[in-house]
Amino acid sequence: MSLLNRFVTKRRQLLLAILILTILVFVSACQASTPNPEPPKGDYCNSSKQETLLPTQPASPLVTPGPQAEKPGATPILDPNLLSKRAGFGMANRADPEYWAGALESGWYLTWSVEKRSSGQIPEHWQTVRLGSNCMYPILSYSRWAAALYPGSVWIIGNEPDVIWQDNVTPEEFARLYHDAYQAIKAADPTARLAVGGISQGTPLRLAYLDRVLAEYQRLYHGVLPADWWTVHGYVLREQHQSWGVEIPPGFSNLQGVLREVKDHGRLDLFEEQIVAFRRWMANNGFRNTPLALTEFGILMPAKYGYPTDFVVQYLYNTFDWLQNIKDDQLGLPSDANHLVQRWAWFSLAYDLYPSPNLGNLATGELTPIGAAFRDYVIKNRP
Repeated sequence: MSLLNRFVTKRRQLLLAILILTILVFVSACQASTPNPEPPKGDYCNSSKQETLLPTQPASPLVTPGPQAEKPGATPILDPNLLSKRAGFGMANRADPEYWAGALESGWYLTWSVEKRSSGQIPEHWQTVRLGSNCMYPILSYSRWAAALYPGSVWIIGNEPDVIWQDNVTPEEFARLYHDAYQAIKAADPTARLAVGGISQGTPLRLAYLDRVLAEYQRLYHGVLPADWWTVHGYVLREQHQSWGVEIPPGFSNLQGVLREVKDHGRLDLFEEQIVAFRRWMANNGFRNTPLALTEFGILMPAKYGYPTDFVVQYLYNTFDWLQNIKDDQLGLPSDANHLVQRWAWFSLAYDLYPSPNLGNLATGELTPIGAAFRDYVIKNRP
């Protein structure tokens, strides 16, 4: 081969190498600029138990948010300095959170699912990972994806794991599932804040459930269960096998716990007693310096059971006032002037199965009398 031919061949090889390198750099840049594709959520962890929370059997259990409601009106401009940092709401049906937060003057809300809306937006949104026996919804790959997409979010792991028609897991199952979710989400976003999913009420039977959770976590992982938040629900309901109320926690052989009656459902003294008992349990187990959120409470009973709208309105005022002001220098959070509860979320914005406490009418965009009471309380008690 002549010198000229060798030169031409070398030049062609060099140009081909440059072309291949250019293509590789271009593909790499495109991949870097394209977000990771959304993984599948997996199958929902549905309970096979029929809900009998009220003395008469409701139509269907609360599982996932319903269909998207029409946006009722223009989204207000939300001023974070005016929105309540403590009083929030649960959103059982899909709706426009900005609109309703503005109407209620509320700075945060939660859903019973993982949503594509979270950190850095107003109002603040708390995610929820649902659990079941050997099941997590969404699956871990989806939660990791969402955690990386929305850094700094609060993630509630589980919803009423102690109730057989909600997440329905034994304390031992909960300890394992919580550990797996905690590790996966923290790995994807070290700034994520993990919250223990709320038991239905702070009764001795439910606190015994949590005792077993802590014991199993210690046995399996040789350490204390980590939590950035604890959560609890504030209902007053019956604990009895095959009766109305919240039944017996999975994994327990008891036939009964506290035997509440319908007339007890709206008793403030029992509501307060259960929250204090939960904070005492936290302090006794080394969690006094952990914040507490009351993530569900309200009046579920209908008017025909003795709970008309005016009663529900007064119940909201009374519970909000107690939550806003209750402190305890032995049990409260020291960094929050010893308040017992740092945040609370009323159940709910709107839900057909339990409409008595509804804050808003999704069809009209108007607040109910209960929603108006929520807004008025927030406005009256701004710092």
